[in-house]
Amino acid sequence: MRLAKAYEPKKYETDIYSLWEKNGAFKPTMRPSTGVGGTKRTFSLAAPPPNANANLHIGYALTVAIEDAIVRYRRMKGDKTLFIPGADHAGFETWVVYEKELAKKGKSRFDYSREELYRQVWDFVEKNKHNLESQMRAMGASVDWERFVYTLDNRVVSTTYDSFQKMWEEGLIYRGKRIVNYCTFHGTGFADIEVVHEREKTKLWHIAYPLVEGDGPSTSLGVKEVVIATTRPETKLGQSALMVHPKDKRYQHLVGKKVNQPLVPDSPIPIIADEYVEMDFGTGVVTVTPGHDPNDFEVAQRHKLPAIELITTEGKMSDNVPPPFRGLPVQKARTSILAALEEGGYLREVKDYVHSVAKCYRCGTPIEPLLREQWFISMQPLADKAIKALRAGKINFLPESKKDQTIRYLQEVKDWNISRQIAWGIPVPAFVNVDDGGDWIFNSDVSQEAIKVGDKTYHRDPDVFDTWFSSGHWPLVTLDWPKGDDFKQFYPLSLMETGGEILYQWVARMIMLGLYLTNKVPFSDVYIHGYVLAQDGAKMSKS
Repeated sequence: MRLAKAYEPKKYETDIYSLWEKNGAFKPTMRPSTGVGGTKRTFSLAAPPPNANANLHIGYALTVAIEDAIVRYRRMKGDKTLFIPGADHAGFETWVVYEKELAKKGKSRFDYSREELYRQVWDFVEKNKHNLESQMRAMGASVDWERFVYTLDNRVVSTTYDSFQKMWEEGLIYRGKRIVNYCTFHGTGFADIEVVHEREKTKLWHIAYPLVEGDGPSTSLGVKEVVIATTRPETKLGQSALMVHPKDKRYQHLVGKKVNQPLVPDSPIPIIADEYVEMDFGTGVVTVTPGHDPNDFEVAQRHKLPAIELITTEGKMSDNVPPPFRGLPVQKARTSILAALEEGGYLREVKDYVHSVAKCYRCGTPIEPLLREQWFISMQPLADKAIKALRAGKINFLPESKKDQTIRYLQEVKDWNISRQIAWGIPVPAFVNVDDGGDWIFNSDVSQEAIKVGDKTYHRDPDVFDTWFSSGHWPLVTLDWPKGDDFKQFYPLSLMETGGEILYQWVARMIMLGLYLTNKVPFSDVYIHGYVLAQDGAKMSKS
């Protein structure tokens, strides 16, 4: 027999891996040794599910390497060790990847029905899901493949629906019309923590609002206009009010007066006082635009002001603006509006300005804050319970600083928009009365577009869940909550190991949902590793 000059592992690794599997090397069987005092030890870890939309990238390879090393060490110590693999349907992330695939063929999502798109994406993901498995095997990942969980498996969908129904019935989930972060390119809303902010140079335009003639003593004293400063003149075509700080002596005498809106005939609006105003920003007077700013929306709620929607989901000016600007894309509308303000004598000053611009984290399109009716989770009750558990030391973090970061996030958490306007994902199991938009019912039979209840007809919500809502149940679904043997033996998980970029989107939400559904933390330890960067400093990802 002639020996090779060097060992060639590729020739033998597949056979070795098959031998491991055949002999149950990755099963959670008890090893001979026991812990201190003769106690039997268990160790459980559910791998973060990679997105099932492309091959594994180097970032996930790092995750596999770290976790496999930890798991093999625990087996060598004699622990009864469970290492669960899985894959994530990755709603929006997969949607982005598949839209790029369509673009290569000269197609777009607008060429197909939602049902056709769903079937296409399903086939696309099924193919890639098998690739993920073969690549993890090639890496030698010592996972129990018989326990593989995909986030569109029936048990995951069922658990997500049960959780949704429970939260809805207990008042933690509500349907409301609120400002959401909307990407007009991808046509969907996002949660606050999915939006990126970039510093950009722009202009600060100072626009005059004439006081209504004869409206009290201000006009007789020679005050004829109020000047506001804005970075978005396109949203100044339908204000609800102007606003000043109640302690700002420059404008106290104007509170309660009315002004005319430039370019919007016969539409006087009041001047109100609210502590939200920053006296040192611009002129100290700001507009109230409840249809396109979350803070203004809250102000409008307090002062019972109407919310006018000026921009559509396509990123164009709506029919609520003056006719010359209707249907114009936002940037073109801005140019036209500035020209009209200049011509009308309303533009007072233009200054250079640097500010933070919210953008879609995938395509970079500026986010439009739009007033949309969606499903939201009231987060504060869940966050309070999580904060209490973290402060009590129920979960250890490595590095320890991540614990404080998580607590700070939970203290400031906002209600979570869990609706997504895409075809790919877990459908929202809710139906609305066609004759009463406020009458919603729960029904998990989402295969039907419409259902009858007595003499009423209900149509299914076309939206799907935010992927992070379903994956927030990961420790539960991987252990077959609530009655599975694995859940009884291995919950809470011993370790959650993942990258730092999803500390808030995933880890914090798993803690909140785990505590809510089981009254126990979902894992005992959290280990956060760094992530691999590309040459330009961007995080490695498939989408």
